[in-house]
Amino acid sequence: MDNTKAKTVEKALAIIEYLFKNEEAKGITDIAKDLKINTSTIQRIVNTLHGDKYLNQDPSSRKYKLGLRFVEISDSVLKKIDLRNIAAPYLRKLRDQTGETVHLMVLEDSMGVYIDAVESLQKNRVVTSIGTLDSLHYSAVGKAFLAFLPEKTVDDIIKTRGLKAKTCNTITDFFALKQNLIKIKKCGYSIDDEEGEIGTRCVGAPIFKHNGKIIASISIAAPSQRISLKKINDYVPLIIKTANKISNELGNKY
Repeated sequence: MDNTKAKTVEKALAIIEYLFKNEEAKGITDIAKDLKINTSTIQRIVNTLHGDKYLNQDPSSRKYKLGLRFVEISDSVLKKIDLRNIAAPYLRKLRDQTGETVHLMVLEDSMGVYIDAVESLQKNRVVTSIGTLDSLHYSAVGKAFLAFLPEKTVDDIIKTRGLKAKTCNTITDFFALKQNLIKIKKCGYSIDDEEGEIGTRCVGAPIFKHNGKIIASISIAAPSQRISLKKINDYVPLIIKTANKISNELGNKY
């Protein structure tokens, strides 16, 4: 690409970025003035972008805003994002930092499904098979998911799946679970204090996609003899930081 074409591409990108940052449509004169590019150049580039459906023009005001072509492109990019591959290095790092098993869960038909697990290297460790389906209300990774779903979705899941006791510590009361989820949403992490399995404690956190909606959750799981509630609190900053980094990789800037 020669220098002239490169400069044209730079200007086209500058126009796109400018319109992206401005919610209201902008006219040729406004764009030229704010970007300090001559009007004829702006008009030529805008005409090309408009012709290729990258820009829409309001018929009455003659002003421009980003077009549906960007929606098509972003949808294609998002579909190609592989959550498991993106999360994998962060899960391994979290396992190495804590020495414990780390899980990645997504939602499937009102159940949680483990799509990845990086196991602890210690002999006494939590082992979970990838692909395992599990109810959401008794695990840290599941409750982290429930806390950030729309309330109606949570109600539908509970209505469909119930609140079956997995251990004597499982929360089986609807209102008690709702209060727990409110607390989780406020603090940004969840705890499973032997609610899903006696002898296992976990701490979980949510992962969000580009639009701010939850897409997955992660957890650190360990034998309760090795991970006291105090130790879990030590892991909270680590799991929240890890979840936030994965969310950022998915385009979440909230």
